[in-house]
Amino acid sequence: MNVRPSLLLAPLVLSLLAPATAGAISDCVFAGVNFSDGAISCQSGHQFRCSDGDWVSLDLPCETPPPAPAIVNPAECVCTSQEITGCDQDGLACCVSLVGGDCSKHCCPTQ
Repeated sequence: MNVRPSLLLAPLVLSLLAPATAGAISDCVFAGVNFSDGAISCQSGHQFRCSDGDWVSLDLPCETPPPAPAIVNPAECVCTSQEITGCDQDGLACCVSLVGGDCSKHCCPTQ
């Protein structure tokens, strides 16, 4: 097999000619965790984007997690007389159930 030496050197020459900045994008670090370029992090209540090793503010608040559901004592989950009357007018009964720790009241068919 005859291979020209110039063909073997071509990849090496091309890699030497590539700009020095290619692949030089840096990660950002927050709270000891590495974030890749373009990643978004919540810091001090605001969103920041990693841009070539630096955190840049997006001037946006972080999303607030939903509040934890309230735990309701099942004995306290009862229909009021007004709710019972409202359901009765439609020929339904007032039904209660615990959903995710919250008391849910609704009109349901009588059994």
